[in-house]
Amino acid sequence: MASETTENLENKIIELTKQLEIAEEAAKASLLLERANVYEKLKLTEKASQDARVALQRNASLEPQVKELLLRLQPSIKPQDPRVVSFQEHLSKLDTTDISHVRSFVSSKDFVLVLTACGTEDTPPRVKSLAFMILTKLFNPSATEKYPFTYIIEQCAACFSACMDQGKNEAKLLAYNTLIAIFQTSMTVGSAILCQEGTVEEMMDVVEFETVPVQLAIAQVLTIASSDKSCRKEILKHAAQWLVKMAGQSKTDPQLKAAAGTALTKLKAQNDAPSDDAQPTESLEETMKRMHITNESLVDSLQEIIKSKASDANLVLNAVEGLAYACLKPEIKDKLGKDADFLKCLSTLALSTTNNNDANSNPLLFGIGTIFANLTMYRPVLDDQQKQMKKLRDLANAKQTPGKPVEQDDVREDDKAVEDRIKLCIQNGAALALMIIAKNQSPNLRSVASQTYLNLVTPQSVRGQLLQQGIVKALLPLSRTDIVASQALAKLAITADPRIAFQGDTILDLVRPFLELCKDTTQLRQFEGLMSLTNLASVDDRVRLLIENADGMTIFENLQLSNNELVQRAATEMVCNMTFCEPVFDRYSDPKVSQNRIRLLMILSDGEDPATRKAASGALAILANSPNTCEMILKVDKCYERIARWLDPEETVDVQHRGIEVIRCLIQYSKDVVGTLVKEQNVDKKLVDLVKTCKVQVVRSAAMEVLKLFVENGVQLKA
Repeated sequence: MASETTENLENKIIELTKQLEIAEEAAKASLLLERANVYEKLKLTEKASQDARVALQRNASLEPQVKELLLRLQPSIKPQDPRVVSFQEHLSKLDTTDISHVRSFVSSKDFVLVLTACGTEDTPPRVKSLAFMILTKLFNPSATEKYPFTYIIEQCAACFSACMDQGKNEAKLLAYNTLIAIFQTSMTVGSAILCQEGTVEEMMDVVEFETVPVQLAIAQVLTIASSDKSCRKEILKHAAQWLVKMAGQSKTDPQLKAAAGTALTKLKAQNDAPSDDAQPTESLEETMKRMHITNESLVDSLQEIIKSKASDANLVLNAVEGLAYACLKPEIKDKLGKDADFLKCLSTLALSTTNNNDANSNPLLFGIGTIFANLTMYRPVLDDQQKQMKKLRDLANAKQTPGKPVEQDDVREDDKAVEDRIKLCIQNGAALALMIIAKNQSPNLRSVASQTYLNLVTPQSVRGQLLQQGIVKALLPLSRTDIVASQALAKLAITADPRIAFQGDTILDLVRPFLELCKDTTQLRQFEGLMSLTNLASVDDRVRLLIENADGMTIFENLQLSNNELVQRAATEMVCNMTFCEPVFDRYSDPKVSQNRIRLLMILSDGEDPATRKAASGALAILANSPNTCEMILKVDKCYERIARWLDPEETVDVQHRGIEVIRCLIQYSKDVVGTLVKEQNVDKKLVDLVKTCKVQVVRSAAMEVLKLFVENGVQLKA
């Protein structure tokens, strides 16, 4: 029951946050106070206090309630670190467009305090978070022209050197941890410091004499720096041998061994592609061989850390990061994707962060999400042009190296292999782990969650299971900002019964994300958005009205002109579905605005694709119940020929049925059409043939009804 209560409270937070986004200014203070009370119940005292104070600023009349809440929270609130106020002020005043201000700040003691806060392990989370935000803003200006990057790098490098020159272990730890923080906020600034002449070489000259904590910090610097090409050259030249030694020795500290293994895994992953760095890469291979270390053994050691459920957070983080890079390779995907114990432990690891509000858990969650994303990623589908380009590249490579076989696609990347991994991931909690990742506010984490969800829902066979696990609840918030999440929802909506899959008003919340898919430039997304909306609109009048109010018909009408047959068909099916919506029916029946719309439907009803003909003729059969529409149909060029073709023997029975209904409406509108249909198009004979040959009773009955109208208007039927 406790978990249910927590879940209810979390849902209440989400709901109140939604209300705050759309509420009028006068109502926001009360909503903030209400959310503060919910935060209190969740024991999120800092968030509760913050909401309460903002509520009081907005509405002074809430002072009694706010004071009462703050008194309750007071025992749980730690005294505020003085750096919080100082860093908040620097963050608000930092103007990266003012070069003199930037130079002044970077040369001040306050900047050194910011760097120190980032590099000190016991810095309070709030202080560290603000420090990271300052560095991020400082290192990533909106405009780079004339920005004093060189001066900033010089000042950061000077701080690094000053700590290193002290020679004390604490100072070295501060230097390396600060450098890691700089790398995390700007790879450019971090690599510029590390790639200064002699820096890596001097680090490695004395690394054997450093304490284990300092060695670990060095390994972590090398790990994060391995993502940069310039740093990679220095590391391969001066540090590869030490990393291999640390990763290969059984007596190495577990944390250090994992960090070294992660660095090697990243170096291997980054250097496997052809490059100008062939010699260093070969040296790394040789060094690893001498220590009897292989890619597989590196992965084994990192994998075992996860499966052993190690309690050391840094150890686990290094293992996850290393595996995230390693599983880009097909052989590692295959290995990890078949290990149910590993997948279960990885999911459990994500779930264990549920009650951890520390942003430090973000790198761990990102690594877990990346592993699941890589394991479940399908090979990109190539269009005809891309396939042709691939053939040309293969041909060119074959000419350059005669006798070398053309590289074949790895079977471990085939759709069947990916689907097998997806099924095992879902069975071992991947979807539940993604729910934790999806709740995070980090754009990167939400993006990796969206992509992995899209991978998971691709096989139709698992969609029911995912719906039972509550995937819609996790995807809906993501879909508001991420079109990939909308696409995942669309795949679910295409094949599921909306009345079962989407409870309550959830079905209405899906309309806007799916309309955004329809507006996307990718034809696959357009198609899936249309198909999902068609399914939703077929079961709920409210959906059709919501689509109409969101100007969805304009989107569908534009897509009816698509050069993609599937998109054109789906758009026409959507238009047909929407004709049941009264405002749409009325607009399409208005000759002043819809003559061209009716003409387009007539053209599509006479096209090559049977499904498009069915949808277009279906829309016309519904709209023809309006006399105005009948008038517009008769104004379309070659209208009688098109109508007659609907009754051809080779036409589908659905189109024949719709054609009969349109003819019935036209005769009721004007008896004059009878003569033209009979004399010029032989429609009477076609109807007689349908009565004789059609096996569908409802169609035969409809044909007989229209024949009676013909007889009533003087047509003599021939047997």
